[in-house]
Amino acid sequence: MNDNNIDQRLNELQEQERTLLKKMNVAIRAGANPTVMGQFEFMLQECRFAQQELKMLKGSSGDSGFDNFLSIG
Repeated sequence: MNDNNIDQRLNELQEQERTLLKKMNVAIRAGANPTVMGQFEFMLQECRFAQQELKMLKGSSGDSGFDNFLSIG
C-alpha cells in the first residue's frame, strides 16, 4: 500500500469510528440491551485496532531506518 491509500483508508476508518460512536450514543439514550452495546463496543475496538495497524504500517514504510529518531545537533 502506498501512503495515499493508507491515508484514505485511515480517514475512512476514522469516519466509521465517528459513526459508531454516534450510533452508540443513540442506543444508550434509547436504553439498548447490554448485548447490543457489547456488539457496538466490539465493532469500535475492531475499528480502532485497524486504525492502529494502518498507523504502524504507515510509520514503517519510510525509506530510512532512522525515521523514528530525533536528530539533535
